[in-house]
Amino acid sequence: MARFPWDIGIISFMVFPELMRSSEGAADKIRVLLEDPYFDLLEVMIIDDGEWRKISELNRVYGKKFALGLQPVVLTRGVNPSAINEDERKKSVEILIKEVRVAGERGYRAVGICSGPNVEGPERERAKEALIKSLVELGAEAAKYGMNVYLETFDVAWDRKRLAGYFEETAKIIEKVREQAKNVYIMWDLSHAPLLNESPEKLRSYPELVGHIHIGCAKKAGDKLLDTHPGFYRPGALNTEVDVAKLLTTLSDIGYRGAISFEVRPEEGQHPLEVVNSSKGVLLRAFQLFLESRI
Repeated sequence: MARFPWDIGIISFMVFPELMRSSEGAADKIRVLLEDPYFDLLEVMIIDDGEWRKISELNRVYGKKFALGLQPVVLTRGVNPSAINEDERKKSVEILIKEVRVAGERGYRAVGICSGPNVEGPERERAKEALIKSLVELGAEAAKYGMNVYLETFDVAWDRKRLAGYFEETAKIIEKVREQAKNVYIMWDLSHAPLLNESPEKLRSYPELVGHIHIGCAKKAGDKLLDTHPGFYRPGALNTEVDVAKLLTTLSDIGYRGAISFEVRPEEGQHPLEVVNSSKGVLLRAFQLFLESRI
């Protein structure tokens, strides 16, 4: 018998992608995840006050933790925390800080974010400096509520094409941020690893900067790599339980103490719980492989 050593989370707005557009009906959708004893943490998108009251009332029974995912705001709504134009950067940070405050007042544990579009050439350093400035400001606001801020690394060339992608370069950014904001960390996503040609071994170089982990799959479609987070074993899904087991080994070795969240999205014709349940099986098998490797 062995107890899984980390909290297990799930990204609700990927299981139910419609929640990225509107929080209407969020309580009814999220209820099934609240009721599931497998999960300790739910990552949610922006939820209006009415739906949050319903969710909060439901959660009195289950006592789950919550974190706010603001990545879709950056990816789809024109918000850019790494904007070189200072006015644009300030407006972006104002939008993000407003949501950080709401999350803090609700008792959320953390906030996830990503950088703006990738920038190459001579402007790259300016974009990185802008991102550092934004993260310091977001970290200061989150600290008022005892929350951490997690910067998620995305691909730089294939699909989402974000500024902060490669782990070691992102670590240098976070080191600069932490000179002023100690509550800012890296969020590393297994599904982004194939798009970056990275492996969990990368985490060993800066273990103290790893604050949160996502588990999911990249997708191969023809000669393209996509960040669509299909469920495990779906056509084109690249990540397997072996990859997850390697990640667990690395996390154990570096003394990781954060949470691990599934980021899986149903494809056309799939029931949301199909991707949830297959992910549970993958993590269970990966944990078995991890334990067997330690015997």
